Formats: sequence, C-alpha cells, structure tokens
Amino acid sequence: MASRARAHLVASTPSAVRLVANPQSGKPASDSWAHTARNVKEEAGAVRSSLENAVAGIDGSGGSEKKGDAGTNEILNDAKSVTAELARKMPRPALLWGAAGIIPYVSTAGASIYLARQTQLVADGLDSHIDFETASALLLHAQNVQIQFGAVLLSFLGAIHWGFEFSKYGGELGNRRYVLGLIPVMCAWPTLMLTPQLALISQWGAYVLTWFVDLKATTAGWAPKWYSSYRFGLTAAVGLSIIATLAGTEYYDADKSRSTQYGAGRKLAEQNKEDAPRRMELMRASAKGNKATFKTQGEVGGDVEAEEAGEDADSFVKIRNPVKEEEERKEKEGEERKKKEEEAKKKKDGGGDEGDDKKKDE
Repeated sequence: MASRARAHLVASTPSAVRLVANPQSGKPASDSWAHTARNVKEEAGAVRSSLENAVAGIDGSGGSEKKGDAGTNEILNDAKSVTAELARKMPRPALLWGAAGIIPYVSTAGASIYLARQTQLVADGLDSHIDFETASALLLHAQNVQIQFGAVLLSFLGAIHWGFEFSKYGGELGNRRYVLGLIPVMCAWPTLMLTPQLALISQWGAYVLTWFVDLKATTAGWAPKWYSSYRFGLTAAVGLSIIATLAGTEYYDADKSRSTQYGAGRKLAEQNKEDAPRRMELMRASAKGNKATFKTQGEVGGDVEAEEAGEDADSFVKIRNPVKEEEERKEKEGEERKKKEEEAKKKKDGGGDEGDDKKKDE
C-alpha cells in the first residue's frame, strides 16, 4: 500500500504529469492503439491551438496548466472562438482592399510561369511565333513587375506602423515604432538591385520577417488584436505566389545555348524546305541534259521580243525590248556627239590663244 501511495504521489506531481503520454491514466505510454490515436489527436489539436493563438497575437504562456486540465476540446473551442471573433472584428474594407492587393501577385506569378514555359518551347524549337530574345525579355519584364510591386507593398506595410504612431494607438512610442516601420523599407529597397530569383527569395524572407514584427506589435498592444491574423492571411497568399513564380521559372528553365543550337537548326530546316522544289527541278533538268539553272520569273513592260540566247549565255532565251534599246542607243550617240563637240571647242579655243601669243612675241 505504501509503495502504491508513493507511486500515486509521484505521478501526481506537475513534473510527472508533463512526462506522461496519457494524462488520463498517468502512464508514460498509451494502453492501446486506440489510446495512441487519441493521444496523437490531442497533441495535434494542442499544436493547432498554439498556432492559432500565435497567429492571433495571443500570449498562450499564462494559464497553460489550467487549460491542460480543462481538456483539449475546450482548448480547440477557445481557439476557434478567438479566431472567429477576430475575423468578425476585422474591418470589411480592410479585407477587400487587402484581397485586391493580392491580385497583382497572383497575376504576375501566372504570367511568369506561362512566359517561362513559352521561353522553353522557343528554346527547344517547338514554337516559332517569337524568337528567344523576345520571350526572355517578356519573362524578365513580368518578374520585374512582381519585384517592384513587392518592394512597394513592403514599404506600405512599414508605413502602417507610422500611421499607428500618428494616431497614438497604444500610446506614444516615438522612435521605437518609427524604426519598426523602417524595417520593411530597408529590406525591400536592396531587392531592386538583385537578379529576379534572388530578389524574390529576399522579398519572401522580408515578408515573413515583417509578419513576425507585426505579430510582436499586436501582442504588445501596438496594433489592433485582429491585425496579426489579417497580416498572416495576406502574407500566406503573397508567399505562395512568390514560391509559385520561383518553382515555375525553375521548372521551365531555358538555356540560351540550347536556343542558339535549336534556332540555327530550325532556320536550316526551313531553308531546306523552301529550296526543296527548286532543287528537285534542278535535278530533273540535269537528268535531261539541260543546263543546270533555276527558273527565274518576272515581268517586262512594253513591246518585247524573245530570241535564242546562244550557247555561251546563261539561259535558253533572251528577252529584248527593241524600242527601249533604240532609245538607249540614240541617247548614247547623243552623249558621245556632245562630248566630241566639247572637245573640239576646247581645242579651237586653245589654238586661238597660241596664235595670240605668237603675235605678241613678234
């Protein structure tokens, strides 16, 4: 009896209660698989309630033993009621405008994934509507739009704390809250000078850090109680959009060297396809003993005549325009006649000058 009493006393101490796996039986392990499943469910519920309290900005350190004695169901009910209460207290305009702020992120993420896929198709020679440089430029433009909007949004989240300070919400905190509002700005600005992948990763970390700062501010009473939950939902949506962009652009990776090779091969194939009929015609002409030349087509205006070109010519038939040839001949003769007259006049003028010089000498 004494040993049983001592065992019961040890099991009743707070340290022993924390070590047992089954609070109902006070044993270090579960009695059966059913007890194991129930314990796992209770632990999962406790973790979930802790996360909900953390998101809601509620300090769950106080009164934890009392909640443990009350049971997991009461903890879950309290967490759900707190979350629902905070959701009801959130201003509807803030929810609507916050959701609207997610639209640019979702749209740019979708555009980046689509353009990354198109760039890979062009690099592989499967899409000839645009060239590789144009597809790459469009992809880079979509990523830059997402990065620039992210930097602006982070700066806006920091400015909210300045608004709380201007309105003296939670008291006048002075420089502490002003510095708190500068943290997102200092994290966002350098990302504009990074490559798209590094910039998106950096902004993802900046959003997580900013949400943690907002969580601490909400817990300290520097922001409304619903603010941390509000910020958690928006940060989750933005973070998923950034991850989708990074994953999509990495999955549809397009190497420029592959684009050069496939592009050259595609152009060669198109050129061969265009030249195929002419090559076949050349082969047929050569097989018949004719001259290995391509046919050329065109239009000649005016009265024309066709005559045999001769053996030394490059074609079988020579097209002539007698009227035009006569006009060109007369024009050429006129130019030559005019040139001769000018030369004769120069000689005459030169002879007269020499005669005058001889008379002066005499």
